[in-house]
Amino acid sequence: MTPYQPTTVTPLVPAQPPQIMSAGSYVATRYGSRLMPVLTTTTALILARIWHEQGAAGSWGDVALMIVLSGASSAHGMVSAAKENGSEIITAVAFAASGAFALVGVSAYTSSWALAALLWLVATALVYAVTARHWRVARERAEARWHELQLTQVNRLADVETARLQATVQAQALTYGLMLARAVEHREALDPATFQAAVLAGTGLPQLTVNTEKN
Repeated sequence: MTPYQPTTVTPLVPAQPPQIMSAGSYVATRYGSRLMPVLTTTTALILARIWHEQGAAGSWGDVALMIVLSGASSAHGMVSAAKENGSEIITAVAFAASGAFALVGVSAYTSSWALAALLWLVATALVYAVTARHWRVARERAEARWHELQLTQVNRLADVETARLQATVQAQALTYGLMLARAVEHREALDPATFQAAVLAGTGLPQLTVNTEKN
């Protein structure tokens, strides 16, 4: 019987080390989407007040322009929402643009800072109320993806451990086979006349090819 030969184990590709993210990049990635709504409404308020100082105060023409733009955006959003294959992103952007035009128009027209600030507060609250659902869905998807990656990592570690154990067992079996073959050859060399291969096979040891030829 031919001595046992271990199978070839495919070498594993080493995992890439995780990239280190700076503190600024981490804050921007982690909390950038949370700050974007308030930054957007604040920028709109500032631009509206600048426009107010440059001639939009009490100007019905400027207000009418914002009303037309707001109405057109709102109509586009309703059309997109009514379609069977309408895009949620287009619908959300259209309604957001409609609210932004209305906010800018009124804030630019009125001379009251209190009213402009109240509009800014209401607009910011509405934006956060709308985007909270999208953040929740995104967080659930991220958690599901993280859970999937964790399961994949556990499975890969189990595969690596299984391959290591198989390689260890194969190496031990080969070592044992070589030692047994040397022991049999040594026993035969000591006293070839009394050496009996059939008796050795009856002990339950692995079948090995025994060289019975004498020099």
